[in-house]
Amino acid sequence: MTSSTIQRGDQQYRANDVETQYVEVDGVRYAYRELAAADGSNGVPLVFLHRFRGTLDDWDPEFVDAVAERRHVILFSDAAVGSSTGTAATTVDAKAANAAAFVRALGYSAVDVLGFSMGGFVAQALALDEPDLVRSAVLVGSGPGGNAETDPHTDLVFPIALKPEYALEDVRYLFFAEGRDAETQAYMDRNAVRRDREPLVVPETIQAMAGLIMDFMGGKTGHYERLGELNQPVLIISGDSDNFFPAKNQWLLYRELPNAHLAIYPQAGHGPHQQHPHEVASQVHSFLDVQDRAQA
Repeated sequence: MTSSTIQRGDQQYRANDVETQYVEVDGVRYAYRELAAADGSNGVPLVFLHRFRGTLDDWDPEFVDAVAERRHVILFSDAAVGSSTGTAATTVDAKAANAAAFVRALGYSAVDVLGFSMGGFVAQALALDEPDLVRSAVLVGSGPGGNAETDPHTDLVFPIALKPEYALEDVRYLFFAEGRDAETQAYMDRNAVRRDREPLVVPETIQAMAGLIMDFMGGKTGHYERLGELNQPVLIISGDSDNFFPAKNQWLLYRELPNAHLAIYPQAGHGPHQQHPHEVASQVHSFLDVQDRAQA
């Protein structure tokens, strides 16, 4: 196991500079990046859980840095994603179990989690399965498990999401609102800075991810029916122009959760944290500050 060390200093809380580390759990070597809080605080870590095909390099560095100004951030790469080894998980619950094993291997008994899109599915499962480990959850550009009331995604999202490479118009459609080409280009420029990049997700892992997403969104996993058991505080952050998860679905998620807060950004797409990195980071800080005060 690689020990988790955090040093103070500018590079230790900048997403484009912090080194990739590894920890081995049950024969799987998980890749992760750990950013110290710039203000020197040492509270409950915030673990980031990624989207479909997302590696450590696909987190918006401006958003990560804005969160790491006041939070200890851990970016997690699941098995068979990027430079992590092992076999790709085929269910949301398996991905949640991997994340729990990873967190415990780093020596933490309580964390907050931030899940983006598919990572939001995993965050829900992790909070349900590990109530003592997960203090609170932030769900960004995500949604509930499929049920009779959920609205479907657009017909174009998965054909575009499955393309080998994304052009600007693809990234715009997948993550931003219509007409937000300038914000899309700015995000792509920010994500092109880092040079020691993670390997792209391989086709076998993409297939496994697509399968578990369709099972979750198709209502086959039973997670929607369990939302009433998820008692931890949850912050739902969405855009009103999300081509994956229409805004109606966020209201359904909010309705079923016992302790939820909902923020919908106008004229924002699937990745509101990429379109408004500082505003969303500020909202995350406010939400987690409440959890800190409740725990004190």
